Amino acid sequence: MIGLVSSYGHEAVPTTAVSTSSGGTAVLGRSLYLVFVASWFLHLAQRIPALGIIRFDLLLCIVLAGLAVASRSHDRAPATETDKLLRTLILYVLVTLPFVEWPGSVIRSGIPEFVKAVVFYYFTVLFVRSEKDLKQLLLVFLACQTFRVLEPLYLHLTQGYWGSAASMSNWEFMNRLSGSPDDVINPNGLAAVVCTVVLFLYFLARTSRLATFAFWCLAPACLYALALTGSRSGFLTMAMIFVGILVKSDKRVLVGTAGVLIAIVGFRFLSADQQDRYLSTFGLGERNRATAEQRVDSIEADFEVALRKPIVGHGLGTSKEANANYGTSYALSHNLYVEVLQELGFVGLAIFLLFLKSIFAASLEVKRAYAGAASGRFLPCLIDALQVWLWANLIFSFASYGLSMYDWYLQGGLLVVVRRLAAAPTASPALPSHPGAARQTP
Repeated sequence: MIGLVSSYGHEAVPTTAVSTSSGGTAVLGRSLYLVFVASWFLHLAQRIPALGIIRFDLLLCIVLAGLAVASRSHDRAPATETDKLLRTLILYVLVTLPFVEWPGSVIRSGIPEFVKAVVFYYFTVLFVRSEKDLKQLLLVFLACQTFRVLEPLYLHLTQGYWGSAASMSNWEFMNRLSGSPDDVINPNGLAAVVCTVVLFLYFLARTSRLATFAFWCLAPACLYALALTGSRSGFLTMAMIFVGILVKSDKRVLVGTAGVLIAIVGFRFLSADQQDRYLSTFGLGERNRATAEQRVDSIEADFEVALRKPIVGHGLGTSKEANANYGTSYALSHNLYVEVLQELGFVGLAIFLLFLKSIFAASLEVKRAYAGAASGRFLPCLIDALQVWLWANLIFSFASYGLSMYDWYLQGGLLVVVRRLAAAPTASPALPSHPGAARQTP
């Protein structure tokens, strides 16, 4: 991975500028990347024992890293701000390794898990070089995420599967839908997947009749699965997505009215315990209100743990270990920023926040680049989806960990690709014709 980072150095250029000698390598890399995405999200190594024995995902990652180095172009554009900050974050982790609380844990589990997330940024930027490539990646990504939602929902409807439960008052428990037995994902994680699927289906529905059909067929099932998760953070994230849809809609009254009606009708079909759990988000529930208050108390306790090592932190991937030794529970901090503070300290948190800021800045740049473009075109629709996804993940990050999760890194990579396409002469006559022009758009 270190070799990949050092060789990456610069943003890859459009396919037209790639030499013929590297073309075959890029095609192979792109194909294997799609296989990696499918294997990663569907947990094929867990479902197929033979793949698990040979460490299929790890082998793919190693091969892709080698292909990424081999296929880099000699004609390079300047590195993006996102890339510079991500490299700074990686170097910070390595430089501070001797000074953290548990360097052994960082080497054994922290760095490997972080690498598994970061590769989504680099592989996306290096292997996705055209609009066709981008569509293929999104198709595989959304197909896998949709399957992760429909599989446990099918098991629930046919076999009564839930997968998880939440404690309530008087030592009672409420069933919650989580990922399938072959998918290691808790109810909150499943809710995040649902939110991702719904928002992309909605915005991409404008691009074709088939996409519209997919949205109307899949969105109701996804929303039902979201309700079954009992995820309050998922509920708030979906509310943020609805606000984003309203902001970007030309028919705000119609969309707003439809959304409110769906929420009211859907709430009436929930069980009493589910209604109480969602109401506890606003301090109104009786049986689940205590767990909502406990979540706030746990974040405060996690913050106190972080102050033990405020400069460099306890080490990448050690949030659970720090909370078990010095906090109140053996669990990752359910707040992204407290998690980063625990693991990387205030300096690492500052770098990570700048990294997130660069992703949001990139989303504004590509939005300006495509201002006035036809609303039904693929890239403008995708940009709207990416912008809302960023804000949705921002809301979700206050109730979930995520430093070594794929979300931010994939979003950063997708935005680099979209900005590169906006700078290509073939993208649109009204768009800038060189990589730096998009950054200068007023």
